[in-house]
Amino acid sequence: MRRTAIDSIDDLYVDKMGAKVSKKEIILPVRLRDGTYLDMILWTVQEPALRGRGRAFAHGSVGMLAVCDTTRRETLGHLGDFIRIVYEVAGKIPIVVAANKWDLADQRQIPEADIRHFTDPHETEWFLTSAVTGQNIDLAFQALGERIVESRRAKFTDGRGHDEPGKG
Repeated sequence: MRRTAIDSIDDLYVDKMGAKVSKKEIILPVRLRDGTYLDMILWTVQEPALRGRGRAFAHGSVGMLAVCDTTRRETLGHLGDFIRIVYEVAGKIPIVVAANKWDLADQRQIPEADIRHFTDPHETEWFLTSAVTGQNIDLAFQALGERIVESRRAKFTDGRGHDEPGKG
């Protein structure tokens, strides 16, 4: 996934800090109040980073591209923990699931039916992706961007741009 982002930070820091920041710009087919594009800041977060004080990585998040590695079955189970922690910290934000490495059919440990079963309770879209071939990467980001916009518009329907009516 990181290959498709503007990425100037070495992957070495992911192991040392537990997280990494990248930027992905998406052109949305909807006109936003502040223009026609949405800038997404990406945090590549590994499991230990969301434990204890690392939960701060999720603070202020407005969406999540939850990625599992279809060649490693346990990564689908870890997504449930990630989603729960992010919801606890950031509230119920839009999530899109990317089942990555789908191009490696001979190494696949997670069938499509398991991905569907996992995502149904979360009421989220999911995509079979490959960061190597680019399969469905842009579609997953596009879907996440659109869900974020829909969520933010619903949240700011009081007309004043506040999360809670009467707060100013």
